[in-house]
Amino acid sequence: MNLKKLINSNSRFAEIVRFGLVGALATVLQYGFYVIFVHAVGVKAVPSSMISYALSFIVNFFLSSYFTFHTRPNAKKGVGFTLSHLFNMGLQTGLVAIFQQIVGKTLALLPAMAICIPVNYILVRFAFTSKIFGGKGNSRSQMNRTESSETLLQEDEALLK
Repeated sequence: MNLKKLINSNSRFAEIVRFGLVGALATVLQYGFYVIFVHAVGVKAVPSSMISYALSFIVNFFLSSYFTFHTRPNAKKGVGFTLSHLFNMGLQTGLVAIFQQIVGKTLALLPAMAICIPVNYILVRFAFTSKIFGGKGNSRSQMNRTESSETLLQEDEALLK
């Protein structure tokens, strides 16, 4: 897979890969911030968790904007991004409550995440590309409008090589 093509590509596949990379980085950063605040700064666990979540959320927003969706951040997109994450947190909480009855509390988060991660992608993508939140209606708006879906498919296949 060509990293430069992946970063610059307007294909949906590349966008999803970038979304996953940003999400993974945000998770690692959150944990890193948490450990720093708990051990190096001496902040208690719960406030450290809140601070680390907030810091990784901000990094996630800007990376999602510039890197994942190739857009400029603005306040409307920030509101959409925040609302998408709040909705997703509620959905995940509800699903954990349901799945703990089915698979037990230890595994309940896994099927919830299997549902919530794709939902989060759809919601965040909407926040960054929808005209409602200051987007151009499609993250692929930089593409030539005459570009066909066949061309996009070929681009996805080239990324896998």
